[in-house]
Amino acid sequence: MLLEHSPVVVGVDGSAASTGAARWAADEAARHGRLLRIVHALSWEGPADGQGVALDAAAEAKTWQPGIAVETVTLGGSPARVLREQSRTAALVVIGGRVHEGGALDASVGSHLAAFAHCPVLVVNNGWRWADPMAALPAHAPIVVGVDGSPSSQRALAFGYGEAAARHVPLVAMHAGRARPHRVVAAELEPWLLRHPEVETHFDSRDTGVLETLTEAARDALMLIVGAHRVGWYEQPRPNPITQMVVHHAASPVLVTRSV
Repeated sequence: MLLEHSPVVVGVDGSAASTGAARWAADEAARHGRLLRIVHALSWEGPADGQGVALDAAAEAKTWQPGIAVETVTLGGSPARVLREQSRTAALVVIGGRVHEGGALDASVGSHLAAFAHCPVLVVNNGWRWADPMAALPAHAPIVVGVDGSPSSQRALAFGYGEAAARHVPLVAMHAGRARPHRVVAAELEPWLLRHPEVETHFDSRDTGVLETLTEAARDALMLIVGAHRVGWYEQPRPNPITQMVVHHAASPVLVTRSV
């Protein structure tokens, strides 16, 4: 479900968290046959050798995924602004989340992009876990998709099935709360089951709130996928506050889809 010929963009700053995010981005580029564009936003507090940060990440990416095409971009400006502009022509933007080691790409950048990017955003929480090349990316856990029957959750399902099929893992459609009956939301999955018989699909539901339900489900997920919700008729689709909290608190990487 990624846009044809558009690159996978990843923001790096030399931190372990951004290195882990770059590994996820390289994996996405390899699985979907896309160019990997490694972007370093060079601000005044950044390292003197700004281009070296992106070049080092590119060398590592080629080690992880030798078959992918990689390009590097170093631009002046704040990471949030630079990556938001890059998202205009990207299929996916990948960013490390919840950084606590002093990197320029702190958690606020991921939250900003999840809200205002022009393409889907993958926030790799605790990305430092995959900075070590000996640490394997998760391979067998399910893709969890937050569903509620809305158009944004339909987009999330489309991305979720694409990821599950590419990774040969199950998909869990998770419904939270009591705003709509669980059985109604489950019935709306039927067309997806017919469309994707190759993906093992499960429906799960909880009466608890969205934040509690999805963060709990993320503990055992390969990836959590949620849709961007329109918060006003006059605004572009963007995550509501609960979605932003899910992005920040989930243990797994979180992919926020967009209306693209």
